[in-house]
Amino acid sequence: MRNYSQSGDTRVLPAGAPGEASGSLAARAPGGVQSIGEIVEVSGRGATGIFDKDAMDAIITAEDGDPLVGQIGSMVRIHVTGSYVYAIIRELKNASLNGGPMGLIAEMDFIGQGERFGAEQRTILFGRGVSKFPVPGDMVSNVRAEDVKAIFAPMGRAHVNIGSVYPHHTVNASILTDGMLSKHFAVLGSTGTGKSCTLALLVHRLSEQMPNGHIIILDPHDEYAAAFKEHAECINTDNLRLPYWMMNLEEHIEIVIGQRTPEREVEVDILKRSLLAARKEAAHDKDYGRFTVDTPIPYRLADLLKIIDQDMGRLDKAETIEPYLKLKSRIEELKGDDRYSFMFATVLARDNLPDVMSRVLRIPVNDKPVSIIGLAGVPSSIVDVVVSVLCRTVFDFAVWGRKANSRPVLLICEEAHRYIPEEAEVNYRSARKSIERIAKEGRKYGVSLGIVSQRPADLAESILSQCGTIFAMRMNNEKDQRFIENVMPEGADGMLAALPSLQNREAIIVGEGVTAPVRVLLDDLHEDLRPSSDDPKFSEVWRTDVEDPRYIEQAIKRWRSQSLEL
Repeated sequence: MRNYSQSGDTRVLPAGAPGEASGSLAARAPGGVQSIGEIVEVSGRGATGIFDKDAMDAIITAEDGDPLVGQIGSMVRIHVTGSYVYAIIRELKNASLNGGPMGLIAEMDFIGQGERFGAEQRTILFGRGVSKFPVPGDMVSNVRAEDVKAIFAPMGRAHVNIGSVYPHHTVNASILTDGMLSKHFAVLGSTGTGKSCTLALLVHRLSEQMPNGHIIILDPHDEYAAAFKEHAECINTDNLRLPYWMMNLEEHIEIVIGQRTPEREVEVDILKRSLLAARKEAAHDKDYGRFTVDTPIPYRLADLLKIIDQDMGRLDKAETIEPYLKLKSRIEELKGDDRYSFMFATVLARDNLPDVMSRVLRIPVNDKPVSIIGLAGVPSSIVDVVVSVLCRTVFDFAVWGRKANSRPVLLICEEAHRYIPEEAEVNYRSARKSIERIAKEGRKYGVSLGIVSQRPADLAESILSQCGTIFAMRMNNEKDQRFIENVMPEGADGMLAALPSLQNREAIIVGEGVTAPVRVLLDDLHEDLRPSSDDPKFSEVWRTDVEDPRYIEQAIKRWRSQSLEL
């Protein structure tokens, strides 16, 4: 028997175990792959092995060797009877053989199993889960290119290629389209790691393969119009007409009454009564059927103010006059503020809901499968309400449009932490409520959700945990890393350990959109296809002075008008 020890932990291995490299490791494992060690402990989620550094070095220096044998985040295969169990290395420690060479203690997580078949037992059929667990003494070998191809092959399922698989980078990294879209996805990572380009890459590949798709991007920084140009319908406060009457009661309360105050409940009660009466008055000669205070029936603001006035003049009212005056003042303010003109400028309550939904949802597509809704010009005081209206109406339309012509929709929320924060008590909650409903129920009605954020720890965990596929890019913040570990749909600790050291354009992808957890080098988009989110090049820009003397005046004009088009 031989003893391996590390920090006082002594592991006893049988004679002939890795470490005695003079004979036992010269042999090749089935399929021509050389052994690098053997299993010493097994649990339900993974195993512990002892690796031989001499054997690993021999593979690395061989002509056909893999230069990334036995590193953290790399994959190994464990030989069991008639099949392989594949695992990812999570942790490595030094192990010294008393009186012998150095070895490595490797902690590994199982990711799936491959059945061998064919004349030479070289062909592999991979599947998630493990039915034949290894036992101590089973051989561990390096993974070759044919293994990677077998594991990550889409097997005839609909897919898009977005990059290459680590570590060989000779195998296409495929995203299973239906798996990713039917159960939502999230793109997460620190600032500057390439989240926007990753999203643009996904949308480009989806649009190329499915040119009649229906993709909506909520763009808070107006950066995606540059990435899609003629293939997208670009909507912003200059050309968006989102009529106020599309709001439900909760959204009316947020925009008209605002934050919680001692007299808020009185104002809410008055607004609810008045709003329902205004909708009833607008619907008296229309065939709307049954409706509630939330039904999007066009009503006139003048009628709403008139009803509030009438209610205020009643002698038997329980309320004082002050809440009525506050409601009227706020509504008049919204009508008169040019910043809110895209919602409140219309004097006549024209029923343009079909036009709004047709444009936002891209029905018909007309060669523009992407709707980019620029939110940069939306006042911060109502941006949450605007997001709520858009998300809720998309979901409600899907619920009531379940007929032969219904189409699935992908709704993408950039900077999602702005709308779905983790804090339970927030001033504005309608946006979070609308997005949360899509996360929990959207799959049933064909509404897929895409979440993009640089601050995953600030996101509502109840929403992020519904994302079946996660693209995790480099994260240096320990709080973010721990949060990602908690919401990962399957164990991939070995890969997650590499999060702080990922390069730009690298991502760890887990979940329903891939056949197994995978580390990917994403394709480099052509400059014309990228969002306008590149960091400024100080070293170049600061070498020259501003040439146009009108620059400041133009910027102030756009600032005051809240329009980037001027």
